[in-house]
Amino acid sequence: MWRILCGIVVLAAIVNPLAETRVVRRRRAVKLQLDNYLSYDGIMEYLDQLARSYSSRVTLQNVGRTYEKRVLKVAMITNGDGRPGKRVIFLDAALHSREWMTPAAALLTIHKLVVEFEENSDLLTDFDWHIMPLANPDGYVYSRNTDRYWRNTRTPNGGNCFGTNLNRNFAVDWKVGFSQLEDPCDENYAGSAPFSEVEARTVRDIMHILVDSQRAVMYLSLHTANRSVFYPWVYNTAPVSNQKEHDEIGRFVADRIRQSTGTFIKTWQYAKYDGTFGGTSMDYALLAGFPLSFVFEMSGVGQDQVEYKFFPPARDIRHLAEESWTGIRAFAEKAIEIYPPSRVIAYKQMVEPPKNAASRIRGFSSLVCILFIYMTNVFN
Repeated sequence: MWRILCGIVVLAAIVNPLAETRVVRRRRAVKLQLDNYLSYDGIMEYLDQLARSYSSRVTLQNVGRTYEKRVLKVAMITNGDGRPGKRVIFLDAALHSREWMTPAAALLTIHKLVVEFEENSDLLTDFDWHIMPLANPDGYVYSRNTDRYWRNTRTPNGGNCFGTNLNRNFAVDWKVGFSQLEDPCDENYAGSAPFSEVEARTVRDIMHILVDSQRAVMYLSLHTANRSVFYPWVYNTAPVSNQKEHDEIGRFVADRIRQSTGTFIKTWQYAKYDGTFGGTSMDYALLAGFPLSFVFEMSGVGQDQVEYKFFPPARDIRHLAEESWTGIRAFAEKAIEIYPPSRVIAYKQMVEPPKNAASRIRGFSSLVCILFIYMTNVFN
């Protein structure tokens, strides 16, 4: 039945050629402000403006609410051709809230794919992108306003201790590795249970929806400021089954950045770089069925060659975001080359998928997105 509905949507888009023209006429320039770090409200406002102005190519989905009732949003980006079932690159940023450059780089990625579509259309011909530019909004607000080094969520743990490290909260050797994972007052605290945090559950559910629909190709999580490309495993020193592909992509990204800006990016299997521990989103994505999974540790070095780590000065935000986009684009180019639509992917889920993931993130299916895009075009 869903194939029939998709066919109807595609046919309707074909016979309505003026829809995109009407949207283009109504567009106003949407400028991404990278002269300072955006607040939570500033990030949400930019996303809303973009979705209004480019409704044929970007759809915002509210995918959850945090402990402090802030909205978790995903930007779902397409080239607007109405073709269902494209493969997907899923990118998230700011699982660690003090890494302020990561939302800036994620927003620039959205901007490049949507506003600067003509220059980057090759990345959307056969692939869609799902981008969560602020995965830990409570922690981000607290980091910006109260304690800039704050890393975690803001859920109370008792005893005047707060927050869980989202990148230790996934169900892969959870709480295995070192004692601080069990300390509710430590920045490495892994939580009261696997997926105790709504932010981690939301990322998990998106992963499984994409794998179940056989659209998942690459998970990419942005962090700062180690200047590295990491790939699984973190919890295990054994090589992943397609280690050669992961290493090839990592080296391609590093070479592209070095040629562009001179920044040296290391490529590692994480466990061989810094030892083993559990609970990471990168490991979980691969076990959930994504063929490719990476952490991109962006640079925190300013143009004055000073290492600022998490908090580069405002004058360096655009430069570092552009450098990061160079890397993100390279990730996508190589992933698309290695996993073209003609290559069959044998999805292997090595973790128990959650029940009713799709119902928790209503409207996330590709069919709903296509219907929304078409109806927006027709009635705007």
